[in-house]
Amino acid sequence: MIRSRIVGSLLALAGVATAVTLLPAASAAPPPELPLAPGLGIRVDGGTDFVGFYVTHIDGTATKVYCIRPDSAEPAGVALRTVSRLPDTSREVTRLLAETLAAHGDAQTPAQAAAVSQALNTEVGNRLAVHRRAALLPARVQRLADRYVAEAHDRLAPYRLAVHLHRSPLPGQSATGNVTLTSASGPARGVVALQHTGNVATPDELHLGANGRARFTYTTTAGGPVHIAAAAAVAPTTLRATRPAAGTQLMVASSPPAEVRANATYQGTAPGIRYRYACTSQCDGSPVVTLTACAPASDARSRITFQLDDRVRRIGFAPASTRACRSIQLALDDGVRVSATWRYLTRRGWTRAYPAAGAFVVDCPAPPPVAVAASYDCTAATVTVVLGRQRGGALRPLRNRTSHRMLLVVSGAAAGRFTLTAGATATAHTFRLACGVGAVLTVRSGVRRTGGGVNYGDPLEIRMP
Repeated sequence: MIRSRIVGSLLALAGVATAVTLLPAASAAPPPELPLAPGLGIRVDGGTDFVGFYVTHIDGTATKVYCIRPDSAEPAGVALRTVSRLPDTSREVTRLLAETLAAHGDAQTPAQAAAVSQALNTEVGNRLAVHRRAALLPARVQRLADRYVAEAHDRLAPYRLAVHLHRSPLPGQSATGNVTLTSASGPARGVVALQHTGNVATPDELHLGANGRARFTYTTTAGGPVHIAAAAAVAPTTLRATRPAAGTQLMVASSPPAEVRANATYQGTAPGIRYRYACTSQCDGSPVVTLTACAPASDARSRITFQLDDRVRRIGFAPASTRACRSIQLALDDGVRVSATWRYLTRRGWTRAYPAAGAFVVDCPAPPPVAVAASYDCTAATVTVVLGRQRGGALRPLRNRTSHRMLLVVSGAAAGRFTLTAGATATAHTFRLACGVGAVLTVRSGVRRTGGGVNYGDPLEIRMP
């Protein structure tokens, strides 16, 4: 693998992880033919066969060139052009050559140079030449060549780099992510450089093992969207080659390294809120509500602001190594909307507001009033009940001006359950009861909550003589 630093600007792509493969651009026109001279290598067969690299100078820079047609005549000079597929060669074989050149083409000893030459000729299919030379070269050279060929197959391009972020930590919090590098053949080793926006801290560099993975810790240091970009230099899928005449050796050299990049972005999600009513089935329309907020472990101070229609209440949290919860109790009217936002104190000051999940509307309407009129003699009684009020000795039915369904529940000596829908006017219900037997009639009103439950009023008992 080839080690390099990230180049270019940060790419801000949405999503937890993306990957892009960048290939070097093909050169426009080959340069003029340049002189060629033997470099490092080993001469065999009485000095008539050179196994190693040749050197030419391109723009003043020494370039190492290898021969992959050894039974042809040696050229006096070369002109290199960038290709993604050599003539009469598959794209996969061209990539094997490119991988070997990128990984080992910069040989530093005669043995290494001879091994690279043998590996390239093995990959391109010059078996007779490889076997003939192997019998004349030191055994260690051929072992090294075989290793280079195996490595090329294990690391065959193209490459894909990916960044995986497992959580979206809030300011002051950390999480663990990983980077993976794979080739067409499977996991690949490499060195990955990381860049990021100013509101997160990461390592500068990661070294990937044989499994092509490395874990790293990232810490959100301020508010706003977070972007992390990774880049690794890898073997190109192209190489530079000559266009030889018939009977002349074909020469190849490494292309500049390619680069793969990956990007990931996130924005922290604030913790939610919980609530609980002091009442369960009986509320008067202004229940005592317990509001609870929990701050996860964080190195940053935080505060939550509750918005209660036109009122505001705040709870502050100090930095802590464990989760902390705090509650407040308030009497809130039915229908009040409760929402909340979090802010975090960083080195840049307080962050923007992060909405908290769990906003709700207080749902504890007061039960409607019940009016009762009764008349009786020594043998029978008549009882009339209605959702409403009694004024001047007359029953005044209630008109339901709310969005809730209201209930009238009668039990005991008589039974009935009556519903008053939104916008409707209550109906009076009359029951005949016997006297002298201690009959008891229980009347109770209720109102159905938006969430489905029912708030009941206190029961009213009517006892017959």
